[in-house]
Amino acid sequence: MIPQEFIDELLARTDIVQIIEPRVALKKRGKDYQGLCPFHNEKSPSFTVSQDKGFYHCFGCQAHGSALHFLQEYERMDFVSAVEMLAARVGMEVPRQNDGLPKEVHRERRTIYEILERSSDFYKDQLRNYPSRARAVDYLKSRGLSGEIARDFCLGYAPAEWDSLQTAMATSNYDRELLIKSGMLIENTDEDRSYDRFRDRVMFPIRDLRGKTIAFGGRIIGDGKPKYLNSPETPVFHKGRELYGLYEARRRTARLEQVIVVEGYMDVVALAQHGIDYSVATLGTATTSDHIERLYRLVSKIIFCFDGDDAGRKAAWKALDTVLGFLQDGRSAVFLFLPDGEDPDSLIRKDGKERFEERLQEATSFTDFFYSHLEIGLDMSTPEGKAALSKLAVPLIHRIPEGVFKQLVIDGLSERVGLDVEKLMSASKGYQQEKRAYVDDAPTSSYATEPKAMVPHRDDLDSQVDQAISMLLIQPELIDLFEPQDYAHLASDPTTHLLVKLVEYVSGQDNPEPAKILSHFNGTPDFERIQRLSNREQLLDVSQFADEFQGILKKQLTRMEAESKKRGIEELLRKPMSALSEEEREIIRNHHQKKQQGAS
Repeated sequence: MIPQEFIDELLARTDIVQIIEPRVALKKRGKDYQGLCPFHNEKSPSFTVSQDKGFYHCFGCQAHGSALHFLQEYERMDFVSAVEMLAARVGMEVPRQNDGLPKEVHRERRTIYEILERSSDFYKDQLRNYPSRARAVDYLKSRGLSGEIARDFCLGYAPAEWDSLQTAMATSNYDRELLIKSGMLIENTDEDRSYDRFRDRVMFPIRDLRGKTIAFGGRIIGDGKPKYLNSPETPVFHKGRELYGLYEARRRTARLEQVIVVEGYMDVVALAQHGIDYSVATLGTATTSDHIERLYRLVSKIIFCFDGDDAGRKAAWKALDTVLGFLQDGRSAVFLFLPDGEDPDSLIRKDGKERFEERLQEATSFTDFFYSHLEIGLDMSTPEGKAALSKLAVPLIHRIPEGVFKQLVIDGLSERVGLDVEKLMSASKGYQQEKRAYVDDAPTSSYATEPKAMVPHRDDLDSQVDQAISMLLIQPELIDLFEPQDYAHLASDPTTHLLVKLVEYVSGQDNPEPAKILSHFNGTPDFERIQRLSNREQLLDVSQFADEFQGILKKQLTRMEAESKKRGIEELLRKPMSALSEEEREIIRNHHQKKQQGAS
């Protein structure tokens, strides 16, 4: 909590005209300033800014407030970010009250920010002055990047030596420890030494919405591995929440209306070089719910950009699955699939800005991709195929927030299956509980000839996951019982969708108290369920939580593995034997043998 006295002092020191004028064209009228209101369309200026009072007011739409309110509304910032931005402008340090963190933690974070900023300056200087910088400069020029764009994105160069950064910045053991904590050095405890994490790489600073450097991405020069390397997670960097290029996009575009989500930093920089100033990249992860939530605070339209191959379409389906719960009226998500062998970097250099923007206009709509993906493997000319589509689509549609858009998606299903909406929804009532994952694999027909295996009832699965969530809300450290790849696997199943969202959020928090978790999800479609589970009466002692949590999640992982194998076998059973490889035929033979053994 930030003290009110500090807010008052901050506003007293802030010139509101200096905050608003870079964003809105103002003209002096007597003691005040006037301009066209940025919050509604108008032809005659009704937006007034009072420098003396530190206040703005629109006589047209009644928007009004202080410099803080303006940043929150115009930049769509949260309150704390707006305070920190203003404080940085006037040289004030933001105090905290009752945030539950010791002063030492805040001090360490401030020092890490300083270390990262100094590291960024070091890399920028190496790109300009290092004797062997020519390879890095030539690489950037070969990608069509100008000095101006390199400056705007603060690009740099990490020399090939093992200790360039360490030699320049670690003047004491304390500095060395901070460089390790900030992810800039790697510690070899066996040999009691440390070395630079990034070597012989073009460096891309990752900045938060305030412009603070929080991490780095590095692209190897030449054929070394890995091609791209990110900073590890640190006290100030959580890759499941951050997006490369978002700070730069907001700086370069007066008011963002849409954002393109791409896969690499070079794609972001290359698009900006050609005037496409509104792209961001995830940092080695799939798009998370935190990413989606952050973007929809700033824009109303997200364009997901993926390769057109199978892997790209699977990644796109994961993104669609994540975005479902955020598609309230007024928001949209579309999908741009790239030609074979192209990425945004190569395509913008080949096509130019105008043609690339035409491709954006031609992007696949949410509903077209939603239904075309679900129809894979279904014969839509048959009643069985139409029924199977309904069974797949309805549980997913129920995750879309109530509104006109949801109704239009339902109408689309109605047209495809040939039932009016009332009959369709009446017939599919039971599907709401029969949630299944079709994220990693194309959906398969639900009327395969193989007898159904015994599986837990979906209500039982939901109840087990609810129990895991309720325990996690009380004891967040339970997330450490499983590896990130386990949670990534669970993310593909709607049954565990909310659990994984909680894990993503908790893993990025230093002090994930239940109240803080509830506050984070307040206003989202999941809030009511989380609030209900946070108040659930526990029949277990807290000391038993770890065993119970492990047991529930292991059951979920085992079930998902079994379902995945079953879908794979169903797919093989639908193919002619002549089309199967010897390995696939062996799988079928083993499957039939197990069935015969079970029957006997």
